[in-house]
Amino acid sequence: HIPGCFAPLRKKVFCSLVRLLTEDHAMDEVSLILFWVTVTLELIYLALFILTIKLPNFRFWPPPKPRSWQFFSAWLIASIVIMNTLLLGLFDFDSFIFPHLTQRLWWAIGFAAVGFVIGAWSWSTFGLRNTIGVAHKLITHGAYKYSRNPQYISDSLSAIGYMIFVNSWMVCIVGWLGIFLNLLAPYTEESWLEEQYGEAYRRYKREVPRFLGRRHTKAA
Repeated sequence: HIPGCFAPLRKKVFCSLVRLLTEDHAMDEVSLILFWVTVTLELIYLALFILTIKLPNFRFWPPPKPRSWQFFSAWLIASIVIMNTLLLGLFDFDSFIFPHLTQRLWWAIGFAAVGFVIGAWSWSTFGLRNTIGVAHKLITHGAYKYSRNPQYISDSLSAIGYMIFVNSWMVCIVGWLGIFLNLLAPYTEESWLEEQYGEAYRRYKREVPRFLGRRHTKAA
C-alpha cells in the first residue's frame, strides 16, 4: 500500500522535528520569539489603556459593547499573553537568579494560593458579565466590600507565585508588565463606572479603597 511506503519517511520527519525542538538553541529561539511577541502585545495594551484614560472619546477598556472590536481584541490579546507566559515558564525554566526550587516552592505556592482564594471569592460575587467588561450591576458585597478591585489583586498575586516558581527572567519581565497593567486598569474603568452607576458608584468609591486599605464609612 502507498501509505506504508511513506511510513519510514513520516517517522524520520517526526524524529527530526522532535530533535530540533529539544535542542537548546532551538528552544532559545522559540523562547525569544514568544517573549517579544508577549512584550509587544502588553505594550499595545498599555498604549490603549493610556489612550482610554487620556482621551474622553476613546474607550478600549471596558469595551463599549459586547460585540465591539475592543471586546474581541482585549480578550484575544489577554489570552495570547497568558498562553505565551505559561509556555515561557516551560521553555525558560530556571534561567534567573532565584534559589533552588526546593527553597522557593513554598513561596510560590503561598502567593498562588492566596491569589486563588481571593480570585474565587471575587468571582463568586462578581460574575461573568462584569468580569469580561459588560455592565450588569454594581457589586459592593463579598470581596468588593473591602477592595474595589480584588480580581486584579488576585491576578497579581498569582503572577508573582508563577514567576517565583518558574524562575525565568523572561517570565519576570512579562509578569511585572502584566502586574503594571493590573494596577493601571482601574483608572480606565472608574469614569465608565461613574457613567453607568452615578452617585451609587461615587459613594462606593469614597468608602472602599481602590486596592487595599481601610474602609472610610461614615458613622450613622
